[in-house]
Amino acid sequence: MIEWQVVNSVPHISNDVCQVWMSKTTDIQSWHVRMLNDDERKRSQSFRKDEDRIRFIIGCTLSRLVLATQLNVAPHQVPIDRTCPVCHKPHGRPRLPYGLPQWSVSHSGDVILVAFTRDAPVGVDVEWINPDLDVIQMADGVLTEKEILHLLQMASNDRIRGFLTYWTRKEAVLKATGEGLKIPTLNVTVSGPQQTPRLLAFDGRSDLLDNAILRDLTVDLNYVAALSIFSKTPKKIEQYDASMLMQKGFGWQDYYSS
Repeated sequence: MIEWQVVNSVPHISNDVCQVWMSKTTDIQSWHVRMLNDDERKRSQSFRKDEDRIRFIIGCTLSRLVLATQLNVAPHQVPIDRTCPVCHKPHGRPRLPYGLPQWSVSHSGDVILVAFTRDAPVGVDVEWINPDLDVIQMADGVLTEKEILHLLQMASNDRIRGFLTYWTRKEAVLKATGEGLKIPTLNVTVSGPQQTPRLLAFDGRSDLLDNAILRDLTVDLNYVAALSIFSKTPKKIEQYDASMLMQKGFGWQDYYSS
């Protein structure tokens, strides 16, 4: 199991590395919102629940702090574009005008994950284990018949984690394509919960199979998470605990607090 490293600076993202940063909702600081652009502030104010607003702000802030180091600019100057390619509203997958680096954001419960690569498509997904989840009902339309059969063969108390393992692996793959759930999860077949993570089939996108890197991420016992990268070359996965970065800003706290 890879440990989440606590660091006192943001490392450079090299071509052979994928950085995954984990933050918690308790990391929120009043100065975080000052890093956001107008569209991000407006969207943060649209959430009815405080917990949704906090998760969104932390995802934006963490993205900006890490990207600022890579681009050598202030966090609020990172030119993040969230324009949806379909409706042209600012709620699409975040990206930079020139495309690189690439990153993916996911949050559930009190956990926020952000994964970064220098040049490879990347997707990350985390899910809180809801003990009341009806996995049999949820599996219909999400898992293939073979995957459902595998799920039913698991012990009943393992099925929620098993279903979410399938879900996060599929979601991570779909997010890495840049299209997310616009593509049905039934189009994607992944290995089972007790097997090494692998992308086994992707309807209409078989070209991705040989380049797919799929990994499970250990957050804690109450969460399931997965990471997907499309790359012809191996990537070293580096996992960082973002608590120090989010609370102290590594030099930016005073700038945005003044």
